[in-house]
Amino acid sequence: MALNRGRAARVLLLAATLALSGCSADGGGDGVATYVDAAIAEMRDGIHADTDEFRDAVARAEPELKAKATIAATYHGLSELAAVAGGVHSWLMTPADVSSIAEQNAPGASFPVPTVSTRDGISVLTLPGFQGEEPEAVERYASSGREAMRAAAASTDCGWIVDLRANGGGNAWPMLAVAAPLLDDGDVVGLKRGEVVQWAHVDDGGVVSTPGGDDTASAGGFAIDAPVALLTSGVTASAAEIVAIAFAGQADAVRVGKPTAGLTTGNEARELRDGARLILTTTYDVDRTGRVYDGPLVPDVEVAPGPDTEAARAAVRERCS
Repeated sequence: MALNRGRAARVLLLAATLALSGCSADGGGDGVATYVDAAIAEMRDGIHADTDEFRDAVARAEPELKAKATIAATYHGLSELAAVAGGVHSWLMTPADVSSIAEQNAPGASFPVPTVSTRDGISVLTLPGFQGEEPEAVERYASSGREAMRAAAASTDCGWIVDLRANGGGNAWPMLAVAAPLLDDGDVVGLKRGEVVQWAHVDDGGVVSTPGGDDTASAGGFAIDAPVALLTSGVTASAAEIVAIAFAGQADAVRVGKPTAGLTTGNEARELRDGARLILTTTYDVDRTGRVYDGPLVPDVEVAPGPDTEAARAAVRERCS
């Protein structure tokens, strides 16, 4: 709710400013120029912003963008600039895109939640992608997964498969909260900028802290000591890759399937004055051993789609025998 109030306050402040200046939010001239300046200023925090490539891209694109008739006309060019500043994991999300995601995860909205199926002592935890930010949606996603795991734990006497094959990313921290009972205690995955690493820390099956802030923690008291296979594909991306990296270096954990999408970096959402969001890559993913990632996660056991599920089951069975 605090986020909503803050966003409402910014909208009201913008409306008052526009009323005093006599300009429209999407007008040309100075309004577009200041919008472009603000967006480029945010991009300077990107992981590739301090490069000649980005400086040259700005020099080429800035005059043309500032000459656009409307703010909306700058979106495509700014999105391309964001990709230079932060890499392929960065882009500009239009106000319509932002609204669409908010509607999908509003209270009472329907979206996929984690599920568990069990056969022959091996349980498969399927983690779908999740874009939600609102507390009700986050809690529904995380609690659905953890409750399903609790229900399956008694009949899971061999091990677990975490299926990330169809997970294209979103909000990593609810996903990590679901997977946390399968993780060893300690710093499990981090986001690195320069020499500073912000860690996600797990204790007794709960997430104590993450780079996402205090409201991303989850309760402990439910921990599972068992072999784990991570099922991945070329669709597995971003937040889903963070979950997979959290298991890197953990004994009895193995990745099975195909290499992931390679968006192994951390993003920040920077809100622009018209409600658009600059999704900017500012960090690299790092695992518990200190390895820094920048590209696809290569599976320990590479298997094509189809046989990959049975290969994951075999990998778990081998480790529980």
